[in-house]
Amino acid sequence: MSNEQSGSLLSTHPIGDSMTAFQIRGRFVTLVLVPEAGGKILQLIDNESGFNLLWQNPRVPIGRTYAGAPFDDVWCGGWDDVFPTDAECAVEENSFHDHGDLWIGPWEWSVENDDPEETTIRLSRDSVSLPCTVDKWITVKRDGHDVSMTLRLTNHGLSPVRFMWNQHIAHAIGPGSRVHLPVSTLGVVPPAPSLDDAREVTWPIYGGVDLSRLAGPEAGALQFLYCEDLRAGWCVVTHPSQGVAVRVEFDEAVFRTPWLWRVLGGWRGHYVLLTEPCTSLPGSLASAIQNDSAATLAAGTSLETELRVVVSREFDANAAGDQDPIASTVS
Repeated sequence: MSNEQSGSLLSTHPIGDSMTAFQIRGRFVTLVLVPEAGGKILQLIDNESGFNLLWQNPRVPIGRTYAGAPFDDVWCGGWDDVFPTDAECAVEENSFHDHGDLWIGPWEWSVENDDPEETTIRLSRDSVSLPCTVDKWITVKRDGHDVSMTLRLTNHGLSPVRFMWNQHIAHAIGPGSRVHLPVSTLGVVPPAPSLDDAREVTWPIYGGVDLSRLAGPEAGALQFLYCEDLRAGWCVVTHPSQGVAVRVEFDEAVFRTPWLWRVLGGWRGHYVLLTEPCTSLPGSLASAIQNDSAATLAAGTSLETELRVVVSREFDANAAGDQDPIASTVS
């Protein structure tokens, strides 16, 4: 299906192993998602530059996902939902898959709205390990600079569930890329030799170094950081060399503890930044229950939250790392 032929924003094309990619193209932003590959958002493109803001693993092509796969070995990049755990674990008699249940198989989908002005696609997948369903409504408007999402988690069971929920967003980075967060300190998951194995660092300046400015892959560093003192629910990644920035906006009452996974050449030779709005401290569901950071959803209830991603070519490349560099005029 071609959007040029139909007059809509939506088109489809084959991808990978007999899968279908859904492309929603507005004037400023293009989104590509693949429901059969764990509901993955594969591309978020700034149309003016053609730059895909989401990282693509250069050595792992997109493919169908399946239960039992080790996440790291089949991860092609992009944006995934992680629920109800990150690390593989067991809680009482229940076992939980590496990076959870949502990426290990296809999501159901439907086109909720498709006209010349905006397109909304609904994605849905049941959890295997818990009696829960996650639904997502993703909307792109023709003249919008943003992608908006409504996320809904429903507990169909007869008892409360404990869970971890994480938006696993892999950003393409390059020379001069920076990350901005409204925090003053970040926790550090050890080991972090490049940060002197500190358990906490000041943000954005630590030891005379501006951590918001991402070192190149020659650094050979791997840093896993997390936020506990958010002043607002956003993070921004800027790319001065591409002339574009992306702001992820979320409800900090839901995603209380965002993570930063900074792969600066120190893991499998990759160079990628992950910003991960999360409900809980880093680790597994088991560890989150133990440290009381796991979220809880009562039986027969739903948790609904909004998330918005703004792509902007108007930003202050010199803004401090704890300040929002995107111009407030962008809507």
